[in-house]
Amino acid sequence: MSTHVSTTPLGDAWPPVRSPWPTRDAPLHGQEFARDPFSYYARLRGTFGPVAPVALEETGAFRGYLVLDHAHQLEILQNHGHVWTRDSRWYRDLAEGALPPDHPMIPQFAYRRSRLYAEGREHTRLSGPGNKALGELRLLRTRDLVEDLADQLVTAFFRETPPRERNDVDILGQYALQLPLLVMMRLMGMDEGSALATGDAIHEMLSGGPGAEQAAAELDTRMRALVEEKERAPGPDLVSWMHHHNRERREQQEQREQQAPLDAHELAEEVWLQIVAGRGASTTWICNTVLELLTDPELNSDVLAGRCPMDEAMNRVMWVNAPIQNLIGRWATQDTTLAGYPVNAGDMAIICLGATGADPAMLSSASDVSRTNRSHLAWGAGSHGCPAHELGTLIVRSGLEVLWNRLPGLRLAVPAEKLTWEMPYIARSPTSLPVSFPFPPTAPTNGQQWTAQPGFLSNPPRPISTEPKARPSAPQGRLPRWRSLVAWWPKR
Repeated sequence: MSTHVSTTPLGDAWPPVRSPWPTRDAPLHGQEFARDPFSYYARLRGTFGPVAPVALEETGAFRGYLVLDHAHQLEILQNHGHVWTRDSRWYRDLAEGALPPDHPMIPQFAYRRSRLYAEGREHTRLSGPGNKALGELRLLRTRDLVEDLADQLVTAFFRETPPRERNDVDILGQYALQLPLLVMMRLMGMDEGSALATGDAIHEMLSGGPGAEQAAAELDTRMRALVEEKERAPGPDLVSWMHHHNRERREQQEQREQQAPLDAHELAEEVWLQIVAGRGASTTWICNTVLELLTDPELNSDVLAGRCPMDEAMNRVMWVNAPIQNLIGRWATQDTTLAGYPVNAGDMAIICLGATGADPAMLSSASDVSRTNRSHLAWGAGSHGCPAHELGTLIVRSGLEVLWNRLPGLRLAVPAEKLTWEMPYIARSPTSLPVSFPFPPTAPTNGQQWTAQPGFLSNPPRPISTEPKARPSAPQGRLPRWRSLVAWWPKR
């Protein structure tokens, strides 16, 4: 990402800074924040009000306005006044070089030519084929896929060591990290070899280690190769349907003025986004719901007795232990005011979803309101709202239901207060979630076996090439041996 840019993304000179950064801000880092972010947010609200100026690391260079209250969060996300943007090129501190170009947090919001950083008509253009491809999903059949993969992961818990009276496993490393990624790569129609290599690259990229940059480049290359493969040989998968709907747009453009179709790079970015973007949220949502159920006996009892659907337990977590704590990355495109603070063009706002459960305006005297109140903003709002919330919910709910059905007697293997947590800049997740359960597990509940024709999408679209081409004798993108992939992954 370039630095020392003297003009805005519109090509205009940056306006003069109207107001200096507040003389008093708060650190959004350190062990106190990591250990109990919810008490930390409450203190910030008591000190600063609904918006707090914060620094996200020790140097103070990476800074923004932490938006703590629901009403102000909704105002920014809906963006009716077209004041805020997801385009990170508007981050003035970075554009003018106040933030070092090698700052370790830059890759988390560096601009990419994708829907994630686009606005208006360009956002609509870039999101169209991907959204329509998601619309081809048969959610009931997709649930079978999720349950089958979840069952395989649970079965893999017993492969490493001889069964004992009680067995221990790390739900984060051996289940929650694996399941969403396996599902999405399967839905994208990857063969087993590509899925293994892609999984390696994603793990390395997100580790933040010395190989992260090379892994990110490899991932981009693999996404481009997948897009090219599915253009030649479409199958019953999301990438093939992206091509199909992109071709429809191309044909419409030839007849009359319409939005331009996506090029190969833009399609690869959409595939990358759908695989990677929801991974952290789904993983953390699974972990935090397991933790909530195992530390709240009344909630767990209600779920086991059928008095509380798993959906309600998941919804409660959105309020009391939000999987995504902070949405980093809304930038002001003009001078404005936010809860009394004068905000300059190029300043950053951070949507603090972790604080909304304690927002006085959202509290209710009803003890179980968090089970049914779905006004949380975990799926975003406005044009950048998540287009795959039904799929994400399905993956998490199905994964949790398989755990609860197959591992009766599940309990924490360590006291909850002994768990350690990652720094919750974005997601709040324990570094591991050790649980214990008795042997043997129950049998898989759905009775499904992996088949060559899973049928979780409608029929494969026709080939995209304009050259006459025979249809494949069987749909492409099948993964008949993915059981070996699932068995391999927990050993990483």
